[in-house]
Amino acid sequence: MLASTLGIVISSVVAMGLLLLAPDPRGFDENSCDRLKEGLTREVFGQTLATNQFVNAVCDHLWEERPLKPLVLSIHGPPGVGKSFSHFVAARALYNATSSSSECPGLNCEGYKVVYGLDYTIHDRDKQSEALVSKLIGHLSARREALVVIEEYDKLDCKSRGVLKQIFDKGLALNVTEQMQKSVFLLESNTGYGKIVESLNAARGRQEDVDAESLQYTLKNMMFNLWQSEKCEDRVDTVKSLSLIDMFVPYFPLDRQAIRQVLQRSIQRRVKALNKGRGKQHRITVSEEVLEFLCDKIEWDGAYAVEGAKEVATVIRRHVFGLLYKLSVSGDHGTNGGNGEGGGVAHLELAMDEAGKKVELREMGLADAPSEEE
Repeated sequence: MLASTLGIVISSVVAMGLLLLAPDPRGFDENSCDRLKEGLTREVFGQTLATNQFVNAVCDHLWEERPLKPLVLSIHGPPGVGKSFSHFVAARALYNATSSSSECPGLNCEGYKVVYGLDYTIHDRDKQSEALVSKLIGHLSARREALVVIEEYDKLDCKSRGVLKQIFDKGLALNVTEQMQKSVFLLESNTGYGKIVESLNAARGRQEDVDAESLQYTLKNMMFNLWQSEKCEDRVDTVKSLSLIDMFVPYFPLDRQAIRQVLQRSIQRRVKALNKGRGKQHRITVSEEVLEFLCDKIEWDGAYAVEGAKEVATVIRRHVFGLLYKLSVSGDHGTNGGNGEGGGVAHLELAMDEAGKKVELREMGLADAPSEEE
């Protein structure tokens, strides 16, 4: 046991030392903060409190010329409410990889790395910790100003958590360059969903009225009790580990308004794919009746979608995509065969049929060409 633990420590020190010799790929820039705020506001729906806290924490961190440690945020909430999508949007914004041709994840945001807490099914936990060290330090040694996501971090074993604590707390002592101190770590977890819902209900569904400090203490205490139950460190060490997390950010269940926004955005993304590379464009709008019809197909628990936005794709595939696909293979459709005289394009609307039971495409004449955002 002593030998394996020593091996982990030595490999960590050696790998961190390599940071001094690391290459210098794209990092954050002076406009990263503005792009982050714009991207999260435009793309992530129903999470006003979370996105505000996310943006404020990251931007405040980036303003520091020489922060003492990386920024560490603990992201909590149920599946399907935008946690993972937020860090994808954040990566594109922070590394200025927002154009449609950008490869992110990939070449244009090499600093972005997602590590899953359950990636390693090795029974030997020492090897599991070594694998985590290898993935994290290997990434950090080659990229400056990283955005690293640890999904399901609450399920990491004791030694893996110890490695994270070492990275968050002992970077300077291990000769980590100050560029690593600019990095952002997102620790993602589903823990605390029930308490998050309780706090939202207590605020009568108004996120702006949720007591953010009280909810932070609740989530922090839940993680403390979870880690202490594993009996792998003293109480004071668990307290110190949690103190290295700068903020606990709650993501709430999605209400009907948020699901409507996700539906609208998801349909327009498919319309953009329909128009891509085609000489004849279509502007396709969605009626209020269709949005309500599609919302009704989502499973609800009171005011909130049971699976967040996870059902949106399924609902669109059942009731909308077939119409778009038929349009894509049918050639000309609508007034003047798509591109009308005078620069207009065919305007179609997704509307309900006369019986109110099925979605259909209706011709609406001509309209302006869809913008890049559409």
